[in-house]
Amino acid sequence: MNHTPSSIPLTVPASQVPELSSTGVNAIPSAPAGLPVSPFGLGDRYTIERELGHGGMATVYLAEERKHGRKVAIKVLRPELTASVDANRFTREIQIVARLSHPHIVPLIDSGDADGVLYYVSAYVPGGSLRDRLERDGKLPIDDALRIAGEIGAALTYAHRNDFVHRDVKPENILFAEGLAVLADFGIATACSEAGAAAITGAGLAIGTPAYMSPEQASGESNVGARSDVYSLGCVVYEMLAGRPPFQGRSPRATMVQHLTATPQAVRSLRPEVPPPVETAIARALAKNPADRFESVSDFVAALTADDGSRRFSPSATRAIAVLPFVNASPDPDNDYLSDGITDELIDALAKVTGLRVASRTSVFALKGKPQDVRAIGALLGTTVVLEGTVRKMGQRLRITAQLANANDGRVLWSQRYDRELDDVFVIQDEIARTIVSTLRATYFADLAPPQPKRYTDNVVAYGLYLRGRFEWNKRTTEGITEAIRYFEAAIAEDPGYALAYTGLADSYALQLDYRNVAVADGLERAKHYARKALELDETVAEAHASLAWVLFIYDWDWPGAERAFRRAIELNPHYASAHQWYAFLLASQGKCEEGLVAAHTALELDPSSVSMRRTIGWLYYYARRYDQARDHLARAIEMNPTAEESYRVLGFVLAEQGNLREAERVLREAVALPGSVSYATSALAYVLARAGRTADAECLLTDLTRLADDGYVSPVAFAIVHIGLGNADAAIDWVERAHAERRGWLVYLTVNPLLDTIRHHPRFALLLEKMRLHAAR
Repeated sequence: MNHTPSSIPLTVPASQVPELSSTGVNAIPSAPAGLPVSPFGLGDRYTIERELGHGGMATVYLAEERKHGRKVAIKVLRPELTASVDANRFTREIQIVARLSHPHIVPLIDSGDADGVLYYVSAYVPGGSLRDRLERDGKLPIDDALRIAGEIGAALTYAHRNDFVHRDVKPENILFAEGLAVLADFGIATACSEAGAAAITGAGLAIGTPAYMSPEQASGESNVGARSDVYSLGCVVYEMLAGRPPFQGRSPRATMVQHLTATPQAVRSLRPEVPPPVETAIARALAKNPADRFESVSDFVAALTADDGSRRFSPSATRAIAVLPFVNASPDPDNDYLSDGITDELIDALAKVTGLRVASRTSVFALKGKPQDVRAIGALLGTTVVLEGTVRKMGQRLRITAQLANANDGRVLWSQRYDRELDDVFVIQDEIARTIVSTLRATYFADLAPPQPKRYTDNVVAYGLYLRGRFEWNKRTTEGITEAIRYFEAAIAEDPGYALAYTGLADSYALQLDYRNVAVADGLERAKHYARKALELDETVAEAHASLAWVLFIYDWDWPGAERAFRRAIELNPHYASAHQWYAFLLASQGKCEEGLVAAHTALELDPSSVSMRRTIGWLYYYARRYDQARDHLARAIEMNPTAEESYRVLGFVLAEQGNLREAERVLREAVALPGSVSYATSALAYVLARAGRTADAECLLTDLTRLADDGYVSPVAFAIVHIGLGNADAAIDWVERAHAERRGWLVYLTVNPLLDTIRHHPRFALLLEKMRLHAAR
């Protein structure tokens, strides 16, 4: 039985609405002294121990049933409600409801009229309520919220099949028994309403709770159906995920009006990590018109849980394909570039098919060299079908095999072998893409659009050089970037009109700054030049727009220009994860952290296996000062790649902001110990040591950085970070100004980086914001 009362009288001023003493059992204070031991003429059957709570509809007591010696909860209706309800009919309705028997419904034990007071008795559930959890934790983990929704949904579905509508689904009525969610007060609101609806309305009482009341309940309709419970459950799921109900008025009546007229804020704007299909399902459940909601609670739960607890499935999971890395079957391992390149081309071609979702490159290449059953791959990546194949190159001859399999049962849907000349590689790729789509249209998705392959060069030699360049670029190493530049330049020499090769050069010159501790000007000026050259050749290359946007953002500090370029890239290719990722950073730099988080989570959904995407979300939660979430994502990034120094470094800053300086030191010492660790890790460690009061240790590291700078380049940002930790505001500003002179990208986050809080009020800091036109961005 619920341990808090049900509804609130809508005609009573908000200031007079009784507040509950508690919403759960475990934290409930004892009843006031003098509470009668056996009120309401129940002394021969129950011993009242204490009051558990009271509110607009009833008072709840913890009692012991004398006959069986068990704990029960007794709910006693308010006198004015009792006066409006026919006692015999109420008891009859409760007895009917008591027949409900379901694992997720708290059973009713007894009911009746004692000394003119209506009451009912149910099992006492000591595990607390969902309200307790929400008050303690705020938001629930997504998996927990969806599990609870499924368990309560099962209870509601069972009751609806038996022609019962709950009418008061809310966190107070969701209890936990051995960890399982159970629904209390089932049918009580219905019994009260049907037993005396007219009188209750006349007395100014409403059946239900304003924060979770469907529009039809709020408007006073008496004949509400199962879709009203769908709406209320939608409100509860919303609160579990967002930390607050969808509507919160200043009074019960104001809340009711919002249910009738207002649109709730999107869940993902409050919690960006909520998967889009969950947000879509909640929005439909909260439709004003019952006909626009899910027909049943089970349909609502199915829509919520179509994305399982691992968040690996999307609403298009049944229309999704994974193109696994084609295996290099050639004797020469150097031909990996060709098998990888063909995989990339097929991913790109299929990604352009309207209505088909394609697993990202990062996700599928994480499986390279790890043979698995296609059924396991389908479950891992959330896809319906899996394409795999081999590439064998012997001189100028190619043999390509391809096989399409059902990810549910492993059944082969199509397979083919191609023996052609190398010059036919374009034709083979197009033919594979067309055949795959034709097969899917014949077996699963009749409405899929035909593929529209686009070739950026007809020169096979240039194409091969480009594939080699991307192969090296994807290694993300200093040597790889150097080789990539060489191959892209060779591809352009073969075909000066090859737009993608110029995009490769732009990406290489921009990326080298992450792998070589050098000044930025030369690299980013070249990146910008080559991105613009690619767009001169072909304005429809989304990657070129994104590359240009990144340079405009991080180097030119051209905020409007960067935003236009990012939006154009996403318009041309909504599936290009990097465009969403980089755009997220731009939004955060402008103080739009929540919008940035939505963009970052979109990128992660497109590329869930990417360490970079996961770390990006950690960065953005750090800028948003939501440190617990930042810590979670960064810990996952480290699990995915324990050798990525940047993940440790950002986590160190997060821990420092949380005041956990000892743990921050431990994490940053791991970062410094990693092979190839750059000066930023050392500066971060010095910052934390200084924050911990270990000034001498921090200054020793500052000396090490100074010596390192004597022999090579160290970013002024590293020195600024150390001096901020040491509290040397003037010296810190000196180094920040040097970073400004070099146009270091770190400065674009001046208005949101918590690290800078201690120098934010320095007069020269304000001048920097003016120079960068960031003052208006906030």
